[in-house]
Amino acid sequence: MKQNKGFILKEIADIPYLLPYGQMIADHKRGMKINSTGVYLWKLLEQEHTLNELLSLSAAYYDISEAERAEFDKDISLFLNQLLTYGIIEDTTEPAGSADNSEWLLSIGQLNLQLTGPKDAFPPEFTDFVVSEVSPVHQTIHLHIGFPAIRTNGQVLLRNQELVILEQEEQYILLFPAARQILEIHLKKDAGKATCYCIPPFDKSFHYDLFHALRLLYLYLAQSKGMVALHSASLLYKDKAWLFSGRSGMGKSTHTNLWKKLYDTPIINGDLNLLGIENGLPIVYGIPWCGTSGMYDTKTYPLGGIVLLNQAPTDTVEALTLDRKQLLVCQRLISPAWSAELFDKNLDVVRKITDKIMVCKLHCTKEDSAAEVMHEAIENYLAE
Repeated sequence: MKQNKGFILKEIADIPYLLPYGQMIADHKRGMKINSTGVYLWKLLEQEHTLNELLSLSAAYYDISEAERAEFDKDISLFLNQLLTYGIIEDTTEPAGSADNSEWLLSIGQLNLQLTGPKDAFPPEFTDFVVSEVSPVHQTIHLHIGFPAIRTNGQVLLRNQELVILEQEEQYILLFPAARQILEIHLKKDAGKATCYCIPPFDKSFHYDLFHALRLLYLYLAQSKGMVALHSASLLYKDKAWLFSGRSGMGKSTHTNLWKKLYDTPIINGDLNLLGIENGLPIVYGIPWCGTSGMYDTKTYPLGGIVLLNQAPTDTVEALTLDRKQLLVCQRLISPAWSAELFDKNLDVVRKITDKIMVCKLHCTKEDSAAEVMHEAIENYLAE
């Protein structure tokens, strides 16, 4: 339990009150007159405490005897329950959920997730990443039916037709205006815990929206672990992953399909690749998010290079300066960059990766010659 930041302790004619302000007034939340014990508990709740901790601290503070303890605990519990009912304090324990809640353990790109909630709500796209046990769990995501007890705001960091991100002291609030069944998501800043507030029916449309909403939580977690996501199609050539990135419609799928036709190269992911570094070497991790391509892999591969595509009447490979390598790759990331701090994290990973791999720009047609020219450039790079 902890204070709801939408309430403030004020004395009116020497009488203490807990009063709503801002959004709490807009939501018609009521205040409460309290006594000195209420003031003491409110100040304790500046920090998060469990019910048992509050009872123990209060009993010690008021020097309550063993004989008085049961009645004292009952009175304190009733008062705290009233504060919870009015929304004056928040219950920070795991949301209760329904009796039919299930659990999925997922291992995606070396990161372990625990997804809990109604089983019918789980997106089937995660099936290939389900495992029987994981340790440690890096992120827990709870699917909670209905709105949170208290709806609060924060500083707006990002806003468009598909996503609104609000920042609070300890968490982000994510809103998805186009996904009507995803009411809001609360994501802790340490990336370890998130609660998704949603409503049924858990149909195909819901699964689609939730699958993509959870991608944002995962990428925030991955970023905290030194990984970034590049909008790109990837293929496997000579035991390394080669990524082809460009704006939508630039020909990522067309180019990788040319390689598949000419060189029989397997496609790793048709739209998105997670990059990181292990033992000093750049790595590509298998993830389920793959756009509309339907092509993804669960495995991990060494990263060979990143090719930035640009449509042109002829096929040529352009060498890039170090600053342009880092800039152009960073511009193709979809990892969170909601703040300067998060952007710096992305750039730091890109610096480490681009220093160790081939990065170039391919001005290309949609003909076989595009793959042939790039194939020759990669062969020359590998031969160096």
